[in-house]
Amino acid sequence: MPHLRAMPSLLTTGLIALILGLSACTDRPDLSGRVAPVDPNLAWPSLLDTTALAQGATDETAAADSQMQAQSLEARAAALRSRARRLSQTPVLSTSERSLLLSSITRLDATQ
Repeated sequence: MPHLRAMPSLLTTGLIALILGLSACTDRPDLSGRVAPVDPNLAWPSLLDTTALAQGATDETAAADSQMQAQSLEARAAALRSRARRLSQTPVLSTSERSLLLSSITRLDATQ
């Protein structure tokens, strides 16, 4: 009989062996087409230092860009509100389904 302190390590070893054995039975995922090929002839992108980033935030183009983004967000919000209004006006249940549901609720309330 194995020593009691050796039991957890034997159990852990057995569990690891079982996991490795089962993982060998699975198919490898097909990753072709998910990763864009890298052209070795292209130069790596240059990184901006923090002073260039700070100056870019104060440019007039940054203000115009943020205003354009705000207008775009406002337009999207208005479109979503309009869609929500249209969807709330359309009934989800037909008249027969609604009456069936209400009668079921009435029966349920009566039993309680």
